Amino acid sequence: MNTLRFYFVTWNVATKNPSQDLNALLDFPSQFNKHKPLPDFYVIGLQEVKSQPQNMVMDSIFTDQWTSTFNKILCRQGFVIAKSMRLQGIVILVYTQMKHVTRLRDIQAQYTKTGFGGLWGNKGAVSVRFNLYGCSFCLVNCHLAAHEHCLSDRITSCNIILQEHTYDLQETSNILYHDYVFWIGDLNFRLEYPPEISLTPEEIVEQLQKIEKDKYASLLKYDQLFAVKDSGEALSEFTEGEIQFPPTYKYVINTYEYDLKRKPSWTDRVLYKVNADNYENITLRADLISYNHVPHYMVSDHKPVVAQFNVKVRQTFPRTVLAEEPVTKVSRSSIRMRSALVMPMNDDAGDLETPMDPIEESDAEFEPSCTSDVVDAADESFADYTEKIVEFAPLSRIWYIGDADFRTECTLSHDVEINQGDWIGIFDANFHSLDDYITYDYVSKVGIQESPHVDGEARTVTLSFPVGSGVRTPGFYRFIYFSQPSNEVKSVLGISDPFEVSSKEDQMVSIDPCSEASGSTSNPMSVNTDVFTDFTGLDVAKLSRHFSNDLSID
Repeated sequence: MNTLRFYFVTWNVATKNPSQDLNALLDFPSQFNKHKPLPDFYVIGLQEVKSQPQNMVMDSIFTDQWTSTFNKILCRQGFVIAKSMRLQGIVILVYTQMKHVTRLRDIQAQYTKTGFGGLWGNKGAVSVRFNLYGCSFCLVNCHLAAHEHCLSDRITSCNIILQEHTYDLQETSNILYHDYVFWIGDLNFRLEYPPEISLTPEEIVEQLQKIEKDKYASLLKYDQLFAVKDSGEALSEFTEGEIQFPPTYKYVINTYEYDLKRKPSWTDRVLYKVNADNYENITLRADLISYNHVPHYMVSDHKPVVAQFNVKVRQTFPRTVLAEEPVTKVSRSSIRMRSALVMPMNDDAGDLETPMDPIEESDAEFEPSCTSDVVDAADESFADYTEKIVEFAPLSRIWYIGDADFRTECTLSHDVEINQGDWIGIFDANFHSLDDYITYDYVSKVGIQESPHVDGEARTVTLSFPVGSGVRTPGFYRFIYFSQPSNEVKSVLGISDPFEVSSKEDQMVSIDPCSEASGSTSNPMSVNTDVFTDFTGLDVAKLSRHFSNDLSID
């Protein structure tokens, strides 16, 4: 089995705007640790992102400043926004490394309102679920009712979210049905002391100052979340790492000092659940690597909390659509998909503590047959699991804007069924989000199947884009194939290599040396003519514009 690294952040930002550098929050490699690998996924959960009732329409159209800031930082590191969801001030952002994009299946976002009896979204939960390498994931970010005396409201809200937060996929229609569930957020559980030993905020701070070596058990035994988990009233299915950091609420903004208007409490938490035995012969596991707060962020009265996990997923093997029969050798150059290619591992490799590394482009060959025992075991354990793949043929020609009929091909693996809602998006070659398509066409509209589909075999589909399709601006783009059986669920099955779109006005006049050598009399030139100074028939104005575009500097 392989390991993926997930990095979680939960932070109540108290309606403030980002005013501190967020790079340190994401634990990027530094000059002192340049070779530290980046996580495979970042999951950012924010609460109290500035959202006022009069701005709800604008908030639904424009990206908030926190999301924009995280986008800039993580996309600069090569991450892609797999999915995001916002419910008023509650935001979840899921980022993935590019190499995993074409393994994302059945992506769906959901929300549940719990404020004012379920009528208002100031409290509640947002989530993103997806399948990846044969395992299902559910990522939940919530903001529960505040104040120490509202414990019963928090319990009720947790159970409402678990009951009403449903998804379209029958096998994982409920949060708890997923292989992996991560529940983060401002859960707002407080320290609650019995009447005979009730402590004031000042007394709690005094106790905190006496604690050595991050041992907070004497205070945590009064934590409401621990109590309701032990009693089975709420979230008893979840596990939490050992808390070795001080309470994350409530601070005086722009200081390290507690605001004594409230009892210091661990309101911001990261919980997780693993259904370890969902599959025969394979035991799933999530190993907590770190769980901590980040105290030097002072823009809010909460401190952000971060957690890292190594998550075990099903072993997958490189393959192409066209190589579905058993083979002894497969040339990596034949794999045109930009998907996650994960090399098989030996049984004695042990448990990995680092995320999967991308396979470097090479002409070398590998032999899947050398790990046939591992393949057989995986196939037996996941007998009902298929990895749907779409490969786009490389585009060797330029797509000129206004072409009457631009054609290319894609090959679908035998398990891909074309749904009525399947579509092909055209994205910038350096796209940063799966929602940032420039234009799209339904596969049923542009697809021309060349031959009858034979069950169990891959098939090639010609894509014919009529005039008016495509983009209007010269540049480099990609095709992305989305399988979308319903409005709310989509899977990424394939991404093309970059291709060029150009304006016909910028099309250069080319000279075919073969035609000249054959003695063609078209546009005759004397043997003494210098081809570099003969501009007969060439529009110099267009040539000038072409060079001007090519030489422009951003």
